[in-house]
Formats: sequence, structure tokens, C-alpha cells
Amino acid sequence: MGLNFTAIDFETANFDRGSVCAVGITKVVDGAVVQNESWLVKPPTGLDFTNTYIHGIGPQHVVDAPSWDWTLDRLQALMDGAPLVAYSAFDKGVYNAANKILDLPDRGFVFLDALSVVRQHVALDGYRLPRVVEHFGLSDFNHHEAGADSLACAQIALAIASETGAVTIDELWHKVTERKRVSRARPYQKKAALPGANVEADPGHPLFGEVVCFSGDLDSHTRPEAQKLVADFGASVSSGVTKKTSLVVMGGFDPRTLKAGATLSSKVERAMELAKKGQRIEIVTEQTFLELIQL
Repeated sequence: MGLNFTAIDFETANFDRGSVCAVGITKVVDGAVVQNESWLVKPPTGLDFTNTYIHGIGPQHVVDAPSWDWTLDRLQALMDGAPLVAYSAFDKGVYNAANKILDLPDRGFVFLDALSVVRQHVALDGYRLPRVVEHFGLSDFNHHEAGADSLACAQIALAIASETGAVTIDELWHKVTERKRVSRARPYQKKAALPGANVEADPGHPLFGEVVCFSGDLDSHTRPEAQKLVADFGASVSSGVTKKTSLVVMGGFDPRTLKAGATLSSKVERAMELAKKGQRIEIVTEQTFLELIQL
């Protein structure tokens, strides 16, 4: 088996991970890109959009778009049994959430997290996709266009394979992830009460290496409990949204309730502003947060 995989990127309509509205794929066979394309998807959650400011997609664009069922069939045909490579665990979360909403069975797709490999392979001052593309000297791209993001992800994986001498996707993941597991994250400790990241945590967990900020009250945990929980998984905790923040967890919020005139917290508004500027920062509901910590 050669270096075969399909890089994938999902874009979502709102803060619900199941609200997939676009898919981008880049197919790699024997270490060469052979196909790159993207298509819109009618979100399983309906036509509630809050993320148009990031990717430019709105409800008018997806009214007649293919369904999630159709997308799964298309992906299965494209993959030819090879794994899916995504830049972070976000995309597997989208897949799981969309299936759950529609009560669809798991197709058995294998997802590999390119971000975890990049973190193990090279120490950078940040790991958002444009920064990593710049590090490897790759061509500039239209960030948040699903096809462009999937191509960037594929090229990053190929660049690391070249530097490590890996000739199969299994060998690439083995070569990088078997190295000494240390956190590249720098715990944000503005306040002494904030817990530090557990550097011995599993680097394969979706929260490992993230910088997490909580906004609003959670129903499931107190703020200190939630902060300690993510720190135990290897995440750094931030009391505010900064240029290092990569995940904002919103308490007491349902994206379907965001109507005209509704207000968001200053932390969420700041996160949206940074995302618009290209920062890799995800905003999730409490439900999605609970799904993340259970992975």
C-alpha cells in the first residue's frame, strides 16, 4: 500500500457540529494529489446560519444542495477504502454529529488527525492552518473554502511524509506519533487559580494542546470543574479570548435560538472576530463540549 488517503474539510452553518453545509476533499494516491473538489450540503440541522461571516455560505446557497446521505455515499465511493485525513478532530465530530441527528449508522470511516501529527513533528508559535502552510512553504490558499482547506491539509501531510521518509499513511502516523509525547502548548496562567495543562495526557485526544475559554454558565459542570477537566486532557485554560485561544465553550446557548436582535457574549463576539481574520478558533455549545470530553 502506498501513501493513499483522502484529506477532508467540513464547514458548518452554525455552532452545532452537525450543521455541515460544505465538504471539500483532496484524494491522494501513491503520494500524489489526483483529485480536489468541494460541494455544498443541505445541513441536517436546517437552514439556521450563524457562520456565514467565516465561509460566505448562507441558507440561499444550500436550499437545493445534496443531502448528508448523498454526501456519505459520495465520500465512500471516493475513498476507495483509504482513511480520511482532517486538520483537527473537528471534522470527525461533524461526521458523528450529523449522523446522530439523522439517526444514521457509522459508515466505518477511519479519521486521522493531521493537526496532532503537525504538533508532534514541529514546534511552532501557532498551529492554525495558514501558519502551518506558511511553515512548509506551501502556496497561499482561500482559507475556509472547503476544497482549499482539504488541499492544504493533504499537502501538509505529504510534506511531513517527505521529511520523515514515510511511504505509507500508516508509517507516517507511526513515525510521528511514536516520538516522545510532550505538549507544545504553553499554559495560559494569567490567574493563579487556572489549572495547568497535563503534559502527560493522551496527545490523540481532541482537547490535547488546545487553549480553551469558557463563556457563560454550564449546566453540567461548574466553571472550575470544567476548567480542571479540560486541563486534565492536556488543554490550556484561558480566562479570556486571545490570539492563542482555539476553543470557546458557550454555556446556556442553542444556535437555533439566535434570532435577529439576539446578543452574544463579548467572548463569543471576540472569537467570531478572530475567526473572521483567519485564526483557528472554534465556538461550540455545551452539548458539543460534552461530546468532545467523552471521545
